[in-house]
Amino acid sequence: MQDWKIEYFDRNYEDYDQWYDEHPKEFSDQVEFISSILPHGRGVEIGVGTGRFASKLGVEVGIDLSENMVKLASERGVHAILANAEHLPFDDNEFDYSLNMVTICFLSNPLKTLIEAKRVSRIVVTVILDRDSEYISNIMKERRGFYKFAKFYTRDELVELYKSAGISVIKVKEKVLRTMDDIEYKLVAVTGQ
Repeated sequence: MQDWKIEYFDRNYEDYDQWYDEHPKEFSDQVEFISSILPHGRGVEIGVGTGRFASKLGVEVGIDLSENMVKLASERGVHAILANAEHLPFDDNEFDYSLNMVTICFLSNPLKTLIEAKRVSRIVVTVILDRDSEYISNIMKERRGFYKFAKFYTRDELVELYKSAGISVIKVKEKVLRTMDDIEYKLVAVTGQ
């Protein structure tokens, strides 16, 4: 991620975190979906942000490039490390699984991140907000807030990224959800090894 993006996230981490307080149903729906696909064992969340998902899902370790987000994730009980997703500070196969929770859309080099995720974990789980949904179409038109930096993917594009990273796709799961404003969006989870 470019420095100016990191600075934006670091300056606005409280706004980022507050969004989940203001959208509790969306957060709980997403947690429910992810918990249904998350493998057992020791995990690392790549792009842990403020640790909301990791702490709720029992993911022990997380990395992020935002110093303020790492601090907040640590306060939530996550072993959060300031690190780059393209150069993970972990041994090969150190984790049972890695989780990219709507992080890939913010990365400069998602392929390199997936290759690193494969290196440090036996199973790679990536969750995206599918580009082909009304909610994401609206976000792409507005291009504001955190999502002004995002490049959204479709299910098929994510599967292709997995293949390019040398990750064999085990399972793809989708779930259509609704925002509190009743706008449809789709989460896609791709699991591979």
